[in-house]
Amino acid sequence: MITIIDYGMGNLFSILNMIRRVGGDAVISADTQTIQRASALILPGVGAFDNAMTKLQSLGMIDLINERVRNDKVPFMGVCLGMQLLFHSSQEGNKAGLSLLPGTVRRFDGQAFGERKLKIPHMGWNKVIPSPNQELFSGFHSDPRFYFVHSYHVVCDDPAHIAATCDYGYRFTCAIRHENIFAVQFHPEKSHRFGMTLFKNFIEQLPC
Repeated sequence: MITIIDYGMGNLFSILNMIRRVGGDAVISADTQTIQRASALILPGVGAFDNAMTKLQSLGMIDLINERVRNDKVPFMGVCLGMQLLFHSSQEGNKAGLSLLPGTVRRFDGQAFGERKLKIPHMGWNKVIPSPNQELFSGFHSDPRFYFVHSYHVVCDDPAHIAATCDYGYRFTCAIRHENIFAVQFHPEKSHRFGMTLFKNFIEQLPC
């Protein structure tokens, strides 16, 4: 059973409905026992980095998520802020992240942004460029396009973890993959047929 972690931040029911549409079996839960028994985990996220880490800490989920992902190697997907929380820290706040992967989260910045230039947040549909041999992005019959809403993006310390990139002012990492960890900056639950294919690919990676 896939458990979508409920810590009060994220499009929980949109993700649940999308997974069920592609034949997956999932529940939404904040119960630690349910998370402990889950065959896969999804960590959604909409909002601010520090607020999310505070909520996870108050619910006693930080050590549990680390145990399940790092030690039990349960398949895991982070979505939007749920991807950013996997890393050490963010320019958005002062709290430490989950530190499951090496890297930081930075705000979009540079000459491409400003008055009469690209706006922050990056909002809307954009083309995603998968890295070679990424199962999460297999089976697309055209260039995958996904819906984004974010002002910050991940900077991976290890380029081998980059599963896909996107261009917005410059090339940035929009998906990662390392062992049992998948994560995406965009919102597959808002990305129609592209999101359905991505969730289907994630489900197909799960152990029988």
